[in-house]
Amino acid sequence: MKRLNIISSIFIFISINLFSQNNNLGVNLDHANAFVNLANHINSYSNVKSYDLLGWPQSDFNILLDGRPVAEWNKDIDDPEVFRLNKSGRYKCSFNGSANVVVAWSVVSIENKTYDANTNTTYFDLIIGGYPEAGHGLVYFTFSNTKRSANDPLNSGITNLKINRPGYQIDTKKIFTDEYLSLLKSADFACYRFYGLENVWGSEPNYPNKTVWSKRKTPNDASQMAMTTMNGKRDEWCWEYIIELSNILKKDIWINVCISADSDYVINLATLLKAKLDPSINIYVENSNEVWSPTQETHGPYNKAQSDFYKITFDQNYARRTIEVSNLFEKVYGKAEMNKKIRVVLGAQQAYGGRSDIHFDYINKNIGSPKEYIYALAPSLYFGSTKPNVDTSGINQGMIEDINSQIASTTDRKGHLARAKKWGLVGGCVSYEGGPGLPSGGNKTNLANQILSNRTYKMIEIIKKNYEEGWFDLGGNLAMYFTIFSPYSRYGCWGITDDYTNPERNYKMQAVKEIIGRSVPKLSVSSNTLTIAYASNSKANFNIKSNTNWTLNVNQTWLKASNTIGSGDATITLTADENKNANIRNAYIEIITIGSNSKTINVIQEANTSSVEDGNSKFLLSASPNPFRSVTTLIYYYSEIENNINIRVFNELGIEVLKYSNLSSCEGINKYQINLNNLPNGVYCAEINDGVTSSFLKMIKVKE
Repeated sequence: MKRLNIISSIFIFISINLFSQNNNLGVNLDHANAFVNLANHINSYSNVKSYDLLGWPQSDFNILLDGRPVAEWNKDIDDPEVFRLNKSGRYKCSFNGSANVVVAWSVVSIENKTYDANTNTTYFDLIIGGYPEAGHGLVYFTFSNTKRSANDPLNSGITNLKINRPGYQIDTKKIFTDEYLSLLKSADFACYRFYGLENVWGSEPNYPNKTVWSKRKTPNDASQMAMTTMNGKRDEWCWEYIIELSNILKKDIWINVCISADSDYVINLATLLKAKLDPSINIYVENSNEVWSPTQETHGPYNKAQSDFYKITFDQNYARRTIEVSNLFEKVYGKAEMNKKIRVVLGAQQAYGGRSDIHFDYINKNIGSPKEYIYALAPSLYFGSTKPNVDTSGINQGMIEDINSQIASTTDRKGHLARAKKWGLVGGCVSYEGGPGLPSGGNKTNLANQILSNRTYKMIEIIKKNYEEGWFDLGGNLAMYFTIFSPYSRYGCWGITDDYTNPERNYKMQAVKEIIGRSVPKLSVSSNTLTIAYASNSKANFNIKSNTNWTLNVNQTWLKASNTIGSGDATITLTADENKNANIRNAYIEIITIGSNSKTINVIQEANTSSVEDGNSKFLLSASPNPFRSVTTLIYYYSEIENNINIRVFNELGIEVLKYSNLSSCEGINKYQINLNNLPNGVYCAEINDGVTSSFLKMIKVKE
């Protein structure tokens, strides 16, 4: 006789708790090879008599492009590996006007030069070769006999110069290179900071002059670098390009507002961001940057002069100005968006928390509760080495020691975190910059080893320690790495990479990816269904792929797991006691994570059919899930192949509402999914029969 065997529905919950980590890692941006048009990276021309309002030369002129390693111009390259970026290729070029164009110095030449009189446009190709020989990347242009138009005299200059990088035609509409966008997307950064593209330190005029909106950088200017000697514009990237890039990246952004920007400037900036920036993007807003010294660059003297005007201290004025910027953004975005979309941060000096106490005390006594205006406190997370003058291994060990010292200190990182908590800031503590700060400042002592120490495999451990144990595990929030790219030289090894075409040339990017990977709880399992034999000590395995800590609990005594606590990936072995019944045991392992979708594994232990006698078995079935919302799966055990299985479903009135006829059944475990999506919530009865025996099951459909 054919039989439907009993199914005991037993639910086993194995919960893997991934501890919530707030590991939001962002990055500061660098110019790198950002623009397709290399002319956007030129900040000065030489031998120019005058410039027009957009910064184009009004006479014959020269241009120097220098892509050599630091400091090859002194025949003293800093990098002991003599790493050199490859600038080779054919650059498509054009400008409005006419001129003789000559290039010199490295392996360079001009080809295919033509002039179109109808459009007053000169076209030519710049060919750069010679890689990796000495001097590669150095190009010196001479533009002579220039004429802006056919009606202008000789030596009148040109306009609209384009030097498009290899691979980009002269008529391309692309603003940013594909390589640059790829670099910026090489890790899943949470936020991009534009400080390095704004020239915040060098953009302030002499007090009491103001930075006004009408004289800001625009896409029409001759360059997106500081043009102080060209048309007086000190700022770098225009806001339109910052917004354009932000909308491509679709992540939160961090901007810096110069101290001298008047109210109209800040209002116009906020209005432009509100109108043009993707509304899903949050904006971190910082008043200038590192306003620590009254003599530093241009922002220090400006803040000092402004503080004298208001008859308050240097540090008090920084706090006053930060609230002023916060209030101006609130005028545009409204109170409801403050500390949500608009996140004004208060810069903090890493090694001097007392400065922040001055800031908070001034705000609290003279303006109001700081948490009403300030989203987060923002120190940096730089580290040096306690052993800067030894070999690379020793330098790396010294880096770990310096990080440990900062972690242990109650006044360093922990001090800033405690300060943010004390004042109840919504965003707590974020970090505006951070990373290895060795070498720096042009110091050449033990320079080769200091540069090489930034390229060791050990840097993975060091950078992870700095941000994981040294920040996120302490309770820190968003942290901004400084920076995405830089040459490695006496002035620093700041970049995650020193090759913008190869983000993973060094090990820093691997560390960054592992940190970011830890920040997003992830979980996967190797199988959704496991079968285990009925005999004692029968086993089944499955794999967990995870990126953080987990715990595992089994709530049934007949099934045991090999691991109950772990971290990362693991293989779990399940061991079952003997199933002495003539019925299969059906279990569901529900794996629960924080911040990730849960996973379910169906575990079935085979029936001990050796003890079953003909005619003595009961006929039951199970459903999973039950209760259910729309769809559930009927599960039963059958002893042989059968092509005459029927399933019927009845409502509470005994009316048949669903029927499946002449279904095929295999020997062993069988499943049939039934869909009650179009039926009302309530109690239903499922029947399964083979024409001889039947089994019934109560099912409950609940609200979606």
